[in-house]
Amino acid sequence: MKVLITGGTGFVGSHVCRQLLSAGHTVRLLVRSAARAASYYRDLGEGSPEFVIGDVTDIDSVRASLQDCDAVVHAAAATPMQAGSVEQLFAVNVGGVRHVVGTALELGIQRIVCISSITAIFNPDPARVTADAPLVKSRLPYGQSKVEAERYLRELQQQQAPVSIVYPGGVIGPDDPGFSDSFKALKHRMENGFRIFGDGGIQYVDVRDLAALVCSLVLTGGSGRFLVPGVYSTWTALADTIESVSGCRLQRIPAQGWKLRLVGRLTDIVRLFKSVDSPISAETMRYATLWPNIRNSPALAERGLALRSSRETFSDAIAWMVKAGHIAPSLCPGITVHE
Repeated sequence: MKVLITGGTGFVGSHVCRQLLSAGHTVRLLVRSAARAASYYRDLGEGSPEFVIGDVTDIDSVRASLQDCDAVVHAAAATPMQAGSVEQLFAVNVGGVRHVVGTALELGIQRIVCISSITAIFNPDPARVTADAPLVKSRLPYGQSKVEAERYLRELQQQQAPVSIVYPGGVIGPDDPGFSDSFKALKHRMENGFRIFGDGGIQYVDVRDLAALVCSLVLTGGSGRFLVPGVYSTWTALADTIESVSGCRLQRIPAQGWKLRLVGRLTDIVRLFKSVDSPISAETMRYATLWPNIRNSPALAERGLALRSSRETFSDAIAWMVKAGHIAPSLCPGITVHE
């Protein structure tokens, strides 16, 4: 099977690519730099995908990349801290979805998997966060972009289009080509203090487990919606896990959710005028302080897939951060890096 992956040099897309290559499939990536992508995959030693130069915002390059493909995984996305403007955020998160999925359907591709976000259906009440939950209006640009893209995909599903949608929680684990936002937040907490939001918590899914589900959906095809928020931990339990696997002594800072949500809004205002090297934003603080314990899709168990423990995931993630030079080894005396 030949599979196109957008976002194939990103965190989720690269792991999907690696698993498909390992299973013997042909993989093509739509990339902005073939040299950079080739260097990354050459160093992994798991095989090399094909490359087409382009971008999801350019429909001509999208069409060229989809030629002769049997399936597509759309994993390309922009976050508030990555996009240079609100316009760019919507061009990638909405325009990109329309270009990739719409063109794939025009070409008759019958296996389409899209990585969405729980932000499109987020609710502090866990009973209301289901795969069939109505879309949630957002006052923030990122949330708005994900909702608009999600509305388009659901309309296609209503028309019986072969589109599967996956909703992950926070994604973490080893081997991130771009040092994504989850890692930036983890690094910030380990170096600057870990804020504990009362009895609140968060969910992380190991990128390897998420990729395994995506690969399974590519192989079976069909249409559906799949929640994969991951393993839930209270903030206190997560701090305990990070300390246990890394040997790092975290500075634990009691925090109130409403204050941090206010700080996030103020930080976003400052970003309008200058660069801010911080994972804090109105969007991230809303989810960090209001996240409920959301159930994972039963499709995981039905497909023989299980989620790794937080301990295994964070041990591997932090070991990779040390090995890649993203965090000082002296901060993590419990980590042994194997070459």
